[in-house]
Amino acid sequence: MPTKDSEKSITFSTEDPKNWEDRKKLYVSSIASFTISISPVSISMYYPALIAIRDYFNTTQFIVNISVGLIILFTGLIPLVVGSYADVYGRRRVYIFVMFIFTLSSILCAMAENIWVLMAMRTLQSFGSSGVQCICGGIANDIFIPTEREEAYSRFFLGYHFGEIIGSIIGGLLTEYLGWHSIFWFLSIYGSILLFLIICFIPETLYIPDSSTTTIIIKQFNPLLPFKLLYYPNITLTILYNTSIWIIIYVLDIMIPFSFTNIYNLSPLYIGLIFLARKIGSIIGNSFGAHYSDYLINKYEKKKGKEESYPELRLKSIWIGAILAIISFFIFGWILEKRVYIIWPLVIIFIGEFGILFLETTTITYLTNPYHEELNTSILAIGEAITALISTIVIILTIPIENKFGIGWLFTALASLALLSNILIILVYFKGRKWRENQNINKDL
Repeated sequence: MPTKDSEKSITFSTEDPKNWEDRKKLYVSSIASFTISISPVSISMYYPALIAIRDYFNTTQFIVNISVGLIILFTGLIPLVVGSYADVYGRRRVYIFVMFIFTLSSILCAMAENIWVLMAMRTLQSFGSSGVQCICGGIANDIFIPTEREEAYSRFFLGYHFGEIIGSIIGGLLTEYLGWHSIFWFLSIYGSILLFLIICFIPETLYIPDSSTTTIIIKQFNPLLPFKLLYYPNITLTILYNTSIWIIIYVLDIMIPFSFTNIYNLSPLYIGLIFLARKIGSIIGNSFGAHYSDYLINKYEKKKGKEESYPELRLKSIWIGAILAIISFFIFGWILEKRVYIIWPLVIIFIGEFGILFLETTTITYLTNPYHEELNTSILAIGEAITALISTIVIILTIPIENKFGIGWLFTALASLALLSNILIILVYFKGRKWRENQNINKDL
């Protein structure tokens, strides 16, 4: 717990941001939505450049995959640290710091003349980009009351999806016509603009009531605290289920540049366009998944009454997404193995991504809705950390597995893992309600 002297150095908002006028909320959230795009942009721009980077440094696909794995790992782990720190010491100073780190590391990436230096700077860059994403989530909670958050999150995710779509296209264009170094110069300029906007227009949004009228309880900085959530089986099993699905997407991302180049002889520009099938599928799947799970809940409540409703009912909606995703990626590897016409793997990628985001939207809603809003960040952070840790291991093992068994058996194994993991979500569906009723997470944390 901070001492009185340390509390004096913490600059909180002097006015509750939830009481700000709508115009101020709009411009703060709009800038935050703009800055949240930096994470998907920086990740997706990298994929079309993987072959160019491999050839430039005269290295192997295995080493390049390690660089991707490290980015995913730190993108998943850093929010545990940044989020915990910002919850104690305020958003603005951390916001400025992580964006500065992102911009500086982007410059150093552009100047890298060694693959290991590039990997180190990309890891530092992921610290900045994932930190920005985490802070933006905190800002949304700070300035909007619960009834306003659905619209606010939609605006935030609009910026995130925008970054996903343009990132791979810009990365492909820059790599093809200006070389892979140019993507990092682009990110340096992009980061500098966002840093300027944050410094000039984003005030502190973390609000602590005045101590003369309210007892102040300042949370202790403890990035390991969310790991306590793994004690609860409904949370742990749902996270592991999501992980088994997302592993497929992470492997897909590193396979697209190499496989589609080798099989279809595509340039970096067309590799960037290939990723559009994945991004568009994810956006549509995210929207449909959210609406369909709400539809099932509303239908049940109209029939049985709201008092009979319970969160696990949402999990009934995941089967559409699970079936589409698992079947799609069972097929995908063998389509590439047989070198069929390029339109078919694109269709499969779209359907598979639609299915994954369809079910993931439902499971995330299930994880966060039953608990106090202050726990939502921790639940999401630990979920991302576990997924990133396991996915990194799988990414590093991908090339040895593909070399030994082929891409068809690689995706068969991944889809089989996803199929078996449905046992976990079935347990949550039938046992989750009982588990939750015996929990006291707010007290334990």
